[in-house]
Amino acid sequence: MSLVILSNDAKEQTDIVSSVQSIYKPWSFRNSLSSTLEIPANSQLALTSAKISLDGQISMDAGEKILYVYLGKWLTPDQDLEYSNSYPIKVKLFEDEPGVVRTDTEGLAAELQKALNRSVCHPHYAKRCAVSVKRNNTTGEFEGYKIEMKQIDTSDQIIPSAPGSVNMIAQSTDAQFVNFRNIPLNRTYTVTTSGANDVILTPQQFRNHIQGTTFNMTASTPPASLVKGEIVFDLQKCIGNVPAGGDLNVNFICGLSRFTEEHQRLNARYIGASYFQWNDSSETTANANWLRVFGDFMVVNTEGELRLFDTSTNGDAARVGVAGANRRKPRWREIDYTQGGTAAAPFNAIYDTTANASRLQTCKFTLDGERVKIEMLDGAVPPVAYTLYEYSQTRRDGVTPRLADEIMKPIDQGCEAMMPVMGIYNDGVGDSGNAATDYAIALSEYNSVNITDIPNVAYTTELPVYEADPDRTIIPWFNLVAQTNPADRFHSIILDLENRFDRREVLFGDTTIQDQFEKCWKPVIITSSSSLYSHTQGANTMRLLGFSDINGVATGDTIWSDDGETNDQFVYSLISTEVPVALSSKSIFVRVDNFNQTSTNAANGNKSGIIAHLPRFDGQQQTGRLFFEPKNLIYLDLNNPAPMKINSFDISFVYSDESYCTSLVGSSIVTLHIRKKGETD
Repeated sequence: MSLVILSNDAKEQTDIVSSVQSIYKPWSFRNSLSSTLEIPANSQLALTSAKISLDGQISMDAGEKILYVYLGKWLTPDQDLEYSNSYPIKVKLFEDEPGVVRTDTEGLAAELQKALNRSVCHPHYAKRCAVSVKRNNTTGEFEGYKIEMKQIDTSDQIIPSAPGSVNMIAQSTDAQFVNFRNIPLNRTYTVTTSGANDVILTPQQFRNHIQGTTFNMTASTPPASLVKGEIVFDLQKCIGNVPAGGDLNVNFICGLSRFTEEHQRLNARYIGASYFQWNDSSETTANANWLRVFGDFMVVNTEGELRLFDTSTNGDAARVGVAGANRRKPRWREIDYTQGGTAAAPFNAIYDTTANASRLQTCKFTLDGERVKIEMLDGAVPPVAYTLYEYSQTRRDGVTPRLADEIMKPIDQGCEAMMPVMGIYNDGVGDSGNAATDYAIALSEYNSVNITDIPNVAYTTELPVYEADPDRTIIPWFNLVAQTNPADRFHSIILDLENRFDRREVLFGDTTIQDQFEKCWKPVIITSSSSLYSHTQGANTMRLLGFSDINGVATGDTIWSDDGETNDQFVYSLISTEVPVALSSKSIFVRVDNFNQTSTNAANGNKSGIIAHLPRFDGQQQTGRLFFEPKNLIYLDLNNPAPMKINSFDISFVYSDESYCTSLVGSSIVTLHIRKKGETD
């Protein structure tokens, strides 16, 4: 008679060894003997006990796969999404498997990471989510999931650089009329690089339409960085008296815009968001045909005057016009920088670009989280910067509150992925003595989001391209929503975001980027429908992920931990606040693989090496460390008519189909009893 004790981890430490070396995995391991063991002829084998650590099999019904992720201002109980510039994004687990899905904790962690990286669109978060299984450091037992939301806090200098400039040119797109794009001769302008690698837009003829371009997002030209990203336009050849004595004043626009071709798809005349209201603007000058270009933040020279516009629904003036739904549609809205600006002269009055007394020749946009700062620079060495617009609660006097028309809209979720846009309208200057090619506007600096740390990932604005390879493609949230339901002409989700009036207060609250986004764009995981973070219907993964005790909404400093900055990434970490419920729905059997005993597995119709079943009883612990000790030992013949010499034992834990029980973790222990047939002790 002999008692044999077997384990994949003799010290019963953690699952580290068993996870790395195949012969020591908790579900399949080998114990080698230092000296040969002789088993008498006609012996029998029985299982006397087993100890395992079980993660459990997870069975998910077809509808139990929904959660939401929100990136923005953490809301207090007295607030709602009206105070935010963000919108919850729906995340579907096992989206490619519509029926019941069975997996384990490791499989669920991998799927959650995959689903988050498919769904999160924010330029500084996209494709940087990580999910892992949290285990006890001593026992290796399952304790929940760790979700890491990583923000990149560096930007990439695309221009000036020859390869970057060439790539941007290749991705430039006509900014207005569809037929100009389709018929090259109608474009009448060129987009080229200079010796300094600036991207230059140059008219070739005098025409009475806007001659403009914008840029599409690709792997080579990601959207503008929102961490102090700078976008600079050289205006020397389209603003008056620069250089001294020159007279090149011409109507132009320069700025930033989300990329859209929706109106082209709808066979309309103009290219822009389908819900954009072209005809009803807060400023009559914006009704001019040459200004019909879609953009989010724009500096405009019109008839010798420098003006500032965004596309918004805020402010009474922006909401005049036709009744009904059109009153909620964004349109060109002029921002009064003379009262709302943060500097004195030269912007205490509408600036005269014909005289150009301050010799302005460059326009610089600086993006800082949810805010835009706009400066005009002169030609001095070094240049002097004059602030055209910067966020402030009060007017220039520091006392009078700003009016709605003096507050530029924030960079909300709808326009978080922006590219440069620029254009020239040279009608009426053909008799100035200058040639059409004398006028030009140049993109001289562009800081984009840095995605060089993510291999083989590219941006796209086309939904079919994203759907063909969502794991290696990033699509901006605006383009995803706009194309997912094109029949929704006004894109109700986007309009809901752009019509939030309370969010203006957010701009003067706690959203300034300090310490790598510490004050804005914070993550929230929503696993149960929330009234605070609304539009989260159907979220039902609260128990699955271990957030029942917080009602399924993981938000706030007490839930998320700040893991600091690592490799230019700022990391927020979230760990399940309770151990998720993961039930084992399969029976487990013990198999000895290198002996001669046989049993019949009728479930698959074959002979088997299974020696025992590990039974489960009502009231027994479902997962974690489990101990089994059968009351009645079942002995199987080893079929050895002669003594048998053994130098190892190969043990496996399997399901009824003989596949490995890979949901085991940590240490597994098996004790076997070997006796000569006929013995009773």
